[in-house]
Amino acid sequence: MNNETPFSQANLKARLRSLEEQARFTLDVLEMASTLGDFQTSINKLHEPSSLLREAMERVEELVRFSATAFYLVDESSSDFSLALCAPDTYGAMVDDELEHLIETGVFALALRENRPITVYSRDNNHRLVLHALATSSRTRGMFVGIMPRSERNLSGILLSLLSITLKHCANAIESFELYRLFRENEALQRARLDQLPVGIVDAAPDGAILSATGALMQQFGFAAETSLSSLTLADLLCPASQKQLQEAMQNLLASGETGSPPQIPHRRLSLTSRETSQGAFPVVLHLTLQHDASGSFFRAVLA
Repeated sequence: MNNETPFSQANLKARLRSLEEQARFTLDVLEMASTLGDFQTSINKLHEPSSLLREAMERVEELVRFSATAFYLVDESSSDFSLALCAPDTYGAMVDDELEHLIETGVFALALRENRPITVYSRDNNHRLVLHALATSSRTRGMFVGIMPRSERNLSGILLSLLSITLKHCANAIESFELYRLFRENEALQRARLDQLPVGIVDAAPDGAILSATGALMQQFGFAAETSLSSLTLADLLCPASQKQLQEAMQNLLASGETGSPPQIPHRRLSLTSRETSQGAFPVVLHLTLQHDASGSFFRAVLA
């Protein structure tokens, strides 16, 4: 006769072990989820997003062993989806063909709207395709496609959720990359426009070390084109007597800037004399201001 009941000691111990295993599994999943968005690639140094996509692909492979994975990105100029990365690359043509079919049938648009994993069969019914939009709160950045044999078992809800977390972080990283790219392009455009100005413009650190300068300035003060800006200071542009005036003005500006008064940008206008050049020394009118940005304070000098 079996005296065991649902509340017997043996059954309670078995249920307790099961709950402990579920708790450990849940903690493991949460720990994994917390690391999925920790992309190691330095986004601000990238000039194209392939490194980000490769890292995202590695994260995906840690979760699911797809036969092939592919990333499509939105072409900013045409708004078309272009294949940016496919591994193995021999699947590229197949993925393109499948995507064309999914666009025609409206499944691709559905995957974009859902912003979660969508699983469909390939046209030959031999594979399953997992689609997930690469989208942020502001816009769609691309599409992920994972291919696996139809004979493989279905992905669990937990794996699909972890996959979704990874790809959403990937979309945010791509958006950050695009913002940095636009910032660099705008900075380069501004620098090109400044270089066309007939006056010299210099940004310098609080100690006077030159951070950036227009091309006109280097030519104006007789420096060779290959001269490194990092080896120069504002004082190097001037004769010894003018260097002292400049140092006093910089110290005064720093003192006024640190107190937060006056409310307008601290400014000095100095009548100085340049360093000796091949054409001799010449008078310089220097407009010096103390500027502030996210990285701290710096001097901006306009020399005419």
